[in-house]
This record gives sequence, structure tokens and C-alpha cells, in this order.
Amino acid sequence: MQINDEELKNASWDARIKLTQQEEKELHEQLQTFFKMAKVLQKIDLGEAEASFGAIKGYNTLRKDIIEPSLPLQLSLENAPDADSSSFLVPKIVEE
Repeated sequence: MQINDEELKNASWDARIKLTQQEEKELHEQLQTFFKMAKVLQKIDLGEAEASFGAIKGYNTLRKDIIEPSLPLQLSLENAPDADSSSFLVPKIVEE
């Protein structure tokens, strides 16, 4: 696949990226290299490859969801910089 200068300029405009002429030239060369590598990969026969949805076979590594009692309210509020009897107090950040 070839990419021409017009397609490259359209893609950079779509991405809202301003490129200098030097950057356009470098990007064009990099894209050509990418397309050459992709062409090589397309030639690989994957007929015998087993389909998968992930590269690594793994298992769920999350901990078990065990219901436990919560911290007592007073203990939770003990180290708060500012609290009342039932909640943390924080500065208001919404402007009116």
C-alpha cells in the first residue's frame, strides 16, 4: 500500500496535528516502512493457528468477594482533617 502526500495531509488535518515539511517527510517514510512490514505479516499462514481472545492464558486473579463488617464510624473519622459526628468535611469547590 502506498500513501500519497495528500492522504498524509488529510490524516494530519483530521488528527488536528500541524506538521512541518520535515515531519511530513519523516512520517511518510515511517508509514511506508510500516506498510512494508504489514505486507510481510499478511503472507504468514495462520490456518493452523488456534484462535484466541488473549495472548496469555490466565485465570481470574481477583480476590474473593467476602462480606466483612465495615470500620466503625468514629474510627473512620478519627484521622480526618475535618469531620463532624457523621461525615468528612471538605472545602466547597463548586462555584455559584
